[in-house]
Amino acid sequence: MKLLILLLLGAGLAPAQNSSRVTSASLDDSEVRITYGELKRLVTAAQPAPSAAEPKPKPPPLAAALLAFHCRLDTDTLEAELLVESFAEGWQLIPVAGPGAGVVTFEPQDARLVFTEGQLCLLTDKPGRQTLRLSFAPPGADRPGALHLAPAAAASLRVTGLPEGRSLHVRHGGGEFVAAQAGTVPLPAAGGEVLLSFQETGRPPQPATTGDAALITRATYTTQVARDGSVLTEGVLETTRDQAAEARLQLPASARLLRCRVDDSTLRLTPDGGNQITVPLPAPDADKAPDGVIHLSYTDRLPTLDPAEGELELALPGTPLFARQIEWNILLPAAYELSFSGSMDAADDPPKTPGLHLRQSFCRDQQPQVRVTYRKRTSL
Repeated sequence: MKLLILLLLGAGLAPAQNSSRVTSASLDDSEVRITYGELKRLVTAAQPAPSAAEPKPKPPPLAAALLAFHCRLDTDTLEAELLVESFAEGWQLIPVAGPGAGVVTFEPQDARLVFTEGQLCLLTDKPGRQTLRLSFAPPGADRPGALHLAPAAAASLRVTGLPEGRSLHVRHGGGEFVAAQAGTVPLPAAGGEVLLSFQETGRPPQPATTGDAALITRATYTTQVARDGSVLTEGVLETTRDQAAEARLQLPASARLLRCRVDDSTLRLTPDGGNQITVPLPAPDADKAPDGVIHLSYTDRLPTLDPAEGELELALPGTPLFARQIEWNILLPAAYELSFSGSMDAADDPPKTPGLHLRQSFCRDQQPQVRVTYRKRTSL
């Protein structure tokens, strides 16, 4: 500001060439005359230079996209989980499936699915990532099915169950894949039509045999039921056979295999679509006694136990093999008294331990089942 005052004074006093020397004290009562144009120029020159405006961020090259499409196929279920993301503000249309997708249900229920420009799209104004679940009509034994995919960075089909004696054939522009057991099949990232069909699986001819290839001399199971309904069953099956054989075990429908081993060898088994496992039994070894012993464990889930009383249904694995004797110990929390009804009998000489001790002899092609009634113990 002092610079501006001195400039103004200099301009107004320029003609006074012969006046006495100008000092700061003599300027207090002086008058300054200047043209408006000169004043405007001086004021403008004294203003600070305007700062440069910050550049606006560039918009994303893509407003929204389908990031992943992962499908799961069981014998009667075909479901998909989709991951989508919006990179920009405002409403976006995100393609999630092609024409003819045949969506049966979707979640969440408030998702806006619309069909436009030949594609099934998610209409959304939510920024960031979202998960969408779709279900489709699965292929049948005599009816092929199809998936119509939108482009996605990652796409796969996980097979968790197959009809008995059938394999899944997956065909698309990238080739054909055959899934004869549970596993994961890659799907094309570019999208397009994927054809699904079940076809009979050829089985090599089996040598003719007389009688059972193996027998179960004794099977001992222990089932523990926790208060929250968690179930753990562990079994030991002693077998006898003349040569290498197989033991097919039908697990309860909702059971999940935990571990299986024969003697000292741990097996990695995957149940088929009917929750059945096939356990290979080696040829007998005269130097090992006993051998061919199957150690089996699996988990299950039941409703939470009632604090006062209730009933629950329990089952053991079924097998076509002849079983000389099956023993079953059932344990619930000690606060309950137990009784049962079903295909098994109470053991004649039960051990002096809590729980139910059941027994069944000479059975074949059966799945032992019981209904357990439990009541809270009353203090005496």
